[in-house]
Amino acid sequence: MISENDSGKLVYFESHLKYQITTSQITLTRKNKKTNWGVNVSNIIAKLYDGLELYLATVQSLDEKGIAKKMGLKERDQILEVNGKSVRGWQSEDLLAEFSGNLSVTVTLISREDRTITDLFLMTNRENDLNYLWALRQLVKLSICNIDFSGTGLDLSAITTTLHELIVTNCSLKCVTQILGIGRLVSLKRLILTHNSLEHVDENTALKLKGLTDLQLGYNALKSFPIVVTRMEKLEELSLIHNQISVLPDEVVQMRSLEKLHLDNNVLTELPEYVTLQLPQLRALTLENNKLSPNAAQGAQGRLAASFITRSVLLMLLGPNLNRITNASPKDLTNIILIKEKR
Repeated sequence: MISENDSGKLVYFESHLKYQITTSQITLTRKNKKTNWGVNVSNIIAKLYDGLELYLATVQSLDEKGIAKKMGLKERDQILEVNGKSVRGWQSEDLLAEFSGNLSVTVTLISREDRTITDLFLMTNRENDLNYLWALRQLVKLSICNIDFSGTGLDLSAITTTLHELIVTNCSLKCVTQILGIGRLVSLKRLILTHNSLEHVDENTALKLKGLTDLQLGYNALKSFPIVVTRMEKLEELSLIHNQISVLPDEVVQMRSLEKLHLDNNVLTELPEYVTLQLPQLRALTLENNKLSPNAAQGAQGRLAASFITRSVLLMLLGPNLNRITNASPKDLTNIILIKEKR
């Protein structure tokens, strides 16, 4: 895993991968409401990017002879729920009211180890864990697979903004806006939304992800190239494979940082000149299983050779039934451009 330190430099650290969020429950009981629980909860505030504050209910201290300590509550325990009610967004007075108004209180706690999760992978049957994502303040990578969000959406409105990588695959998403709060994730570098049902990419949401360098939208239902991605100035890799894109827009030329462009298994019939001539950082282009005509492939071949032969690239124009290496001198063999045309 990679993160950034306070100076903005990338640093490496060991990933702490988990497949679930471990919680436990403790039920506290007292004989009457005059009996003190013997627990003090700290008023820890987590600042969110958009100015909101998130209250983290953490046990600060326990009376030695109090009920709470006798029944297993410990200092620094973090409370997720009280009597089945999420404490997300609660202030200290809300928690106090819930404790003081009941003779029996059941608290749900997150394990101390899981508070420091940096890498979480959730699949089917772990949907309930989504309710606790807000408590993971050190999360860097979140992967979610095979959970249906077509009706409810995915709520990330209170997740930590330190998240660098978000993967949501095979989750029946029809639009990016079904991921609530995704525009807050200002540290996001990599976004993978493959194997969904996306039909378009919301412009307002996408433009908030200014730091994104890798965007993968393959295996969706996009019928046109999402023009908004051409305004993502830091984008280095874009994958739109297995969609229904037929035309590349002129705006693609604005993608000055793009290094890899994957357009395999679409319905493209031609490759505009600007793709090969006006993208200065492009190092890889794949177009396997499109509908490129022989003339389109042959015309691109010369441009590709002139534009890329001096770079260390493997550039592929892929179509069925033909493999041909361009005429390159021996000294250029390390810069081979592999072209597969359609006959």
